[in-house]
Amino acid sequence: MERRSRPAYHQLPERGILVFESHHSSSFSMPPERRTFHKLCWVPVGHGSLEYGQSRVTLARDELIFVPAEATHRFVDDHSAPMTLVMAYFSDEVVQQSSPLTALLAELKKKFRDPFPQVKLNIYRRSGVRDSFKRMLAEQLRHDAESTAMLHAGLLELLVHFLRGDPTGKSAVPSREQAFEGSLEYIDDLFHTPIRVKDLADMCGISSRRYSDIFKQRTGKTVVQYLNQKRVNYAQERLRETGQIMYAAVAAGFSDATHFYRVFKRSTGVTPGQYVESSVEAKAKETAAAT
Repeated sequence: MERRSRPAYHQLPERGILVFESHHSSSFSMPPERRTFHKLCWVPVGHGSLEYGQSRVTLARDELIFVPAEATHRFVDDHSAPMTLVMAYFSDEVVQQSSPLTALLAELKKKFRDPFPQVKLNIYRRSGVRDSFKRMLAEQLRHDAESTAMLHAGLLELLVHFLRGDPTGKSAVPSREQAFEGSLEYIDDLFHTPIRVKDLADMCGISSRRYSDIFKQRTGKTVVQYLNQKRVNYAQERLRETGQIMYAAVAAGFSDATHFYRVFKRSTGVTPGQYVESSVEAKAKETAAAT
């Protein structure tokens, strides 16, 4: 792993997105610079600051910072713990070619008033950002339409994680509390996949029993009850849209039909089939009323 004492000056490739890692040595030094492209920077290791004019913002592990195009700045390391920066550079042209990117950047500017917005990543967001950067680093070695699309997708993912991160200006939250909040986000985003209490507990660095106790105190439900409710709510949406019972069950994360029927009826008081019938009747009434 090469440790840099000076910054690397990269040019954007024709497709307008570049991802790279910069591992700083204890003697790293960077003069102020102003680039024509945006930077999205993650600090997985170390801490330091970003300086602009007579001001600075501190940077710590697991923070993301957005550096807008044409903004003069420089990174300064704490030499006792030099930073590693993983960065995505992207041009205004790339943004203008993508309505989702345009919308996300507009949301970022509306949500954050700081000239260099930054957020703190909980353990779930950290994992997502790490995986997005890893995929982008691999994809940029290829030079085809598919890899370009994957780079755009990765950039979208990074900006979503940024917008859903915790503003660094909010009052400090204990790391264990951050980890628990991250585990809730994990469930909310991935309820349709297999989820074990042990995996959630491992995210928080505590035992499964302790995690289950904290979860019940915070939500009023067990992990299984909370997860089943998420899945049933999603299955109801799919049933209203399609009327297909097994499709709704699988899409919501139920792999066993009998289990799905049992959980669904316990939660709603009706079977999936009865729910579909009532949904069809409700739609028919709405159509009749509209005409």
